[in-house]
Amino acid sequence: MGYTSKLLDDIRAQIAPTDQTLQAARNRRDDVLAALNNLDGRLRDYVSGSIGHRTANRDTDADCGVVLDRRVHPALGPDGDGVGPGDIMERARNIAREALKGKYPDLATRLTKRAITFEFSEPLDLGDDAPDPSVDLIVALTRKDADGLWIPNRNTDEWDASHPEQHTKLLTDPPDDLRRLRARTIRLVKAWNQQYTDPALASFNIEALALEVMTETMSLGEAVTLWFAYSARELKKADTKDPAGVSPPIKLLLNRDTVVARLETAAKHMRQALDHDDNEDAVMEELATVFYKYVQKPQGASSKAALAASLRKGNLDLNRAGVYVAGTAISQLRSVRSYGDAQDR
Repeated sequence: MGYTSKLLDDIRAQIAPTDQTLQAARNRRDDVLAALNNLDGRLRDYVSGSIGHRTANRDTDADCGVVLDRRVHPALGPDGDGVGPGDIMERARNIAREALKGKYPDLATRLTKRAITFEFSEPLDLGDDAPDPSVDLIVALTRKDADGLWIPNRNTDEWDASHPEQHTKLLTDPPDDLRRLRARTIRLVKAWNQQYTDPALASFNIEALALEVMTETMSLGEAVTLWFAYSARELKKADTKDPAGVSPPIKLLLNRDTVVARLETAAKHMRQALDHDDNEDAVMEELATVFYKYVQKPQGASSKAALAASLRKGNLDLNRAGVYVAGTAISQLRSVRSYGDAQDR
């Protein structure tokens, strides 16, 4: 393993959710789904989002949905009388809230554009910044003559076509080695994206691009570099297509020029890191530009060129120079474990 992949593993350690966080999020999600067992016309439920897709980072919440049989609700949706989602969402919220209030006395709920959000006000006992996972639940409706589901759009009081069940399947299907590599790449890119005050991409856009480009296994460093280069090239041309072929293309969160410029810059520095993959310090210099929240530049070197010159002269003591990766002395980072892997097994 080269230094690029090793340092990316260190970043994965920083962004990985704890097992307790993941389990709490799953338990709360399952409780919400169980609370709606008696919702009239319910056919099935599904899991989605970062936990369902096995791409969760530390700031994780749980996403899920219940699927209603449109034949039981003939007035709802484009295949019925065109009735919007507002009333059925409110009914589902009241049913769930009543069922959950005994176990979660501080439960709060609200309706968003797509979902019912459940906030529990029960932070986990994990020290500072203890997580308090919430749950987003979508009340979906079967479609008459097409794949996928109708999902709510409260902004327009209408239903939009989507296929969240297929999205989860695509991201979790075998082969397992490719699935794990793709999940780890997605988690790293999501962390890169969230460093910015104004993120450029929705998480699902990151996942959809990973499905397009990652078709074979490679090193983690190569995979992340490939994702950035491919995404810059494709988003320069057009928005990302829905991998399930049901929804419209995925919209960018910022203007196209800004998004592409960020991706091209990240791709350039990732490539330079791989080009110097046997030089720990040069890799750090490049990754500190891409993942600036997680990797510190080597101290005492204003650029990779200056650092390389010092190395050539043989006068750079790494320990005395204070070289750190995310607060870890480089001399201590010789054996890197795999981190955050339980969720993507």
